[in-house]
Order: sequence, then C-alpha cells, then structure tokens
Amino acid sequence: MKIKTVDSCSLVDVMTVWNEGFSDYFVPVNMDIESFLNRMEKEDIDAFSSFVVEEDGELQGILLNAFYENNGEMLTWNGGTAVHPNARRKGIGRLLLQRTIEEYQARGVERASLEAIKENTGAIRLYEEFGYKIIDELISFKGHVDKKGTIDVEFIQPESLSNLAIYKGDVPWQCRIESNISAQAAVFYDQSQNPIGYALFKQIGDEAKKINIFQLEITNSVTQDEFLAMLSSITDGGSFNTVNMPSSSNAAKYLLELKTDEVIRQVWMVKNMVE
Repeated sequence: MKIKTVDSCSLVDVMTVWNEGFSDYFVPVNMDIESFLNRMEKEDIDAFSSFVVEEDGELQGILLNAFYENNGEMLTWNGGTAVHPNARRKGIGRLLLQRTIEEYQARGVERASLEAIKENTGAIRLYEEFGYKIIDELISFKGHVDKKGTIDVEFIQPESLSNLAIYKGDVPWQCRIESNISAQAAVFYDQSQNPIGYALFKQIGDEAKKINIFQLEITNSVTQDEFLAMLSSITDGGSFNTVNMPSSSNAAKYLLELKTDEVIRQVWMVKNMVE
C-alpha cells in the first residue's frame, strides 16, 4: 500500500474513492465533481495535506484535511475519512490517520477536530486510539415555528458577531462564519437593549420561509417564549434545519424540550496536539 497526497491524483479518482468509501454510510454523501470542488473550497480542504491510499494501482481510502488559523492558533479538521468497502479491515484507516497526525505535527497544529455519527462506534474507537476525545454531541434538528410574539432583533454582517461579548467562537467546523460566506446574522436584545442571543443562518434555495441555522446561541436568562420569538423572527414563521448544534447549548435544550425532530446525532471529537 502507498500513501499519496490528494493533489497528486486525478480529481475523478479522488471523487470516486470518496463516493465508494461512503457508499454504505449512515447518510448519503455522494457528490459529483462540481459539488466535490465546492466542498473543498467552502471547507478550506488542503489537497496538499489530504491523503489517499493506493493499492494495486487503485485508490482504496481517503482522508481530507482542512486548516485554519484563529487568533494565532493553528486548527485543523478531518473533513471525512472513508475506505472502499472491499478494502476494509486492512489497516487503511489507521494508516491514513497516522500519516495525518504526522502532517498536523509538521504544520504546528495545536488542536484537531472532527465529527462522527454517534452510531459509527468502530470509527469513534479508532479516533480515540489516536487521542481524540468526545467533547459534546451535535444534533441536527428539523422543525417548524409559527409566528410567536415579537423580540427586538438586529440583522448585522456575520463578521460582526465576534464583537459580541456573548459570542462563542468555538463551533463545529462547518458552522464557522468562514464556511458560510453568504449567510445572514441576527442579534436578539432584551428590553434593556442587552444582547441575549444571536444566530447565523442561510435561506434554503428560493424558499423564503426555510432556513439552515449554523449557529444559535442564547443566554441563560432567555425564556422559552423568547426563544420561540427568536426562531420566528429569522424564519418568518417557517421551517428550519439546524446544523451540528451542540447538545449542551441552551438552544438545543429548548428544542429537545419542544420535542423537535432530530435528523441525526454526531459526536464532536477534539485532539489537543500541544500538551
């Protein structure tokens, strides 16, 4: 078996091993060339530091890596690890992770993260062997909210969210502002004009009343009625999907109390590269 960088392979071969490796996955992740390239760009995937395993002239495994510097700290994200169904139990996943950790060390990465579907226990055990630890569960909800009361809301540029004292910058990779360039942002205020929550969201297609929510944070003081008013103000009384919402967040707790449909649960795993 031979490890190669993604940039040294043809795009068709890379996309093919990705699709074949995830062909029996828990959720569909099949992509065509256009969607694969869009994902590489959107998630800051580095083809020079992402790897494939070749055996007998065929690509049998892939691991995509993304890198991002935040306030002087080098962060990285495993954007997907997959092995062809016919090539499993040969140590290909382990080989990819070993080479990846070496790359992280060479590039001075301080913290590495990934997500894994909760039921994918085999992969989770392998990640734990390499020092990753579960720090939270991530829930993707699907729901609808009728128009519920009113709340003071201000729509701002997403980049301005980080200026809020209540802003939590540590979010799952795909929920970053940088991964959602065309998203909108909103800040919610109490009657004294103190910020009590914020959201990063994006309209789905041409459906004005259907959005994806990438970040939704509320303070401990927010009531359930206020929370519903927040949702109503950004959906205009429509439907929403949340993307990788931490289960420990106040927003997730309210959505669980309201028995909002869960689409999928993942574990959020982090490896500290600097002891």
